[in-house]
Amino acid sequence: MSWRKSTYYPPIKSALTLLFFLFVYTGFAQTQTELNNQILLLEKEIAYTNELLNTTLKSKDDSYYKIELLARQISRHEKVLGSIQKEIDNISHDIDSKQLEIRKKQAELAALKEEYAKMIYFANRNRENYDKLMFLFSSKDFNQAYKRLKYFEQYSHYRKNQVKLINERQEALDKDIKQLEKNKAEKLSLRLKETQTKEKLNQQKIEQQRSLNRLKSKENGLKSDLRKKERQKDALKKAIAKLIANEAEKTKKFALTPEELSISGDFENNQGKLPWPVERGVLFSSFGEHAHPYIKGIKIRNDGIDIATDEGSQARAIFDGEVRSIISVPGTPNYAILIKHGNYFTLYSNITKAIVSPGQKVKARQNLGEIYKEPSDQSTKLQFQLWKNTTKLNPINWLSK
Repeated sequence: MSWRKSTYYPPIKSALTLLFFLFVYTGFAQTQTELNNQILLLEKEIAYTNELLNTTLKSKDDSYYKIELLARQISRHEKVLGSIQKEIDNISHDIDSKQLEIRKKQAELAALKEEYAKMIYFANRNRENYDKLMFLFSSKDFNQAYKRLKYFEQYSHYRKNQVKLINERQEALDKDIKQLEKNKAEKLSLRLKETQTKEKLNQQKIEQQRSLNRLKSKENGLKSDLRKKERQKDALKKAIAKLIANEAEKTKKFALTPEELSISGDFENNQGKLPWPVERGVLFSSFGEHAHPYIKGIKIRNDGIDIATDEGSQARAIFDGEVRSIISVPGTPNYAILIKHGNYFTLYSNITKAIVSPGQKVKARQNLGEIYKEPSDQSTKLQFQLWKNTTKLNPINWLSK
C-alpha cells in the first residue's frame, strides 16, 4: 500500500467568496446601525408630537394646528415604514448570503470529515506496532528508515491538525446558523412593527380627513381669521424690517467693535451647529412662501420658521449677543425680541412675557421669555427669524440637525 501525505487547501474561489461575504456583512451592519438610529429619532419625534396632539384634545373645536400635527405624524410614520422596509431588505439579503455561506461550509466540513474517516479506517487496518516496525525494518538502508519514521510523525501531526480544523469549521458553522436564526427573528419582529405602524398611519389619516371635512363647513370664517392674522404679521414684518435696517445702518456708520467682530465670526463658523431656540419642539412651518396646505387660494410667506412646543416653554437665545429691542406684536398682547450677534440678528416672536431687556447681554441657551399659548387651538408656537444685516436667512440651515 502506498503512503502519501494529503493536505487540505480551501479552493481559491471559496476563500474569495468568504471575503466577499465578510465585506458585505460589514457594510450591512453599518447600514443597519444607521437605519436603527434613524427609526429611533423618528419614533422620539412621533412620541413628542403625540404629546402636542394630546393638548389639542382640551379644545372641542377642530383646528389646522391639529391637522398639521397629524400631517407631521403621518409623514414621520411613512418615513419609519420606509426605514423598516430598508431594514427588512437588508436582512433578507443577509439571510440569503448566510444560507449560501452555510451550504458552502457544510460541504467543506463534509469533505473534511470524509477525508478524516478514510484516515481512521486506514489507521485501524494498520494499527499494530508490529506492522509499523516491519515497515521500518524493511527499509533498504538507514536513510530510508529515517524518512519512514519522520513520515509516521508527520502523519500523526496531520491527523491532529485535521481534527482541529474540523472542530474550527464546525464552530464557525454553528455561529453562522445562530446568526441566521437571529436575523430571521429580527425580520419577523420588523414585519410585526411594520404592520403596527401601518395601522397607526391609517388611523391618523382617517382622523385627519374627518377633521378636514368638519373644518370645510367653516372655511369662510377661517379664511377671514387667517387674513386678519396675516395683516398682523405684515405689520410686524414692516416693524422688524425697519428696526433691522436701522441697526444695519448703525453698523455701517460705526464699525463693529472687536468683541462684536469676534461674536459675528463665531456665529458664522457655527452654521449648522447652533442650538434650537426652544429646549424641545418640532418644526411646524418652514421658511419662504408656500400655498396654505388646506385652504385654496391662500399663500403664506414666512420670514423664518414656526416651532411647535410645550405649553409653558421658554424661548432661548441661540448664541451670545445683545438684546437690541423688544417689539410689541400688533393686534396681540405678545412681544418679539431682537438680539444682535455682530452682523447677525435673531428674532424670537410670540413671547407672552419677556424676562430680558434692551441693552442686556445674553448667553447661548439663556431663557428670554415664555412662549404664548393660543387658547383657540391650544397651540404653543415660537416664530423664529435669522438675518444677516438686512438679508433674511433660512434658520434651518443654521440650526443643529
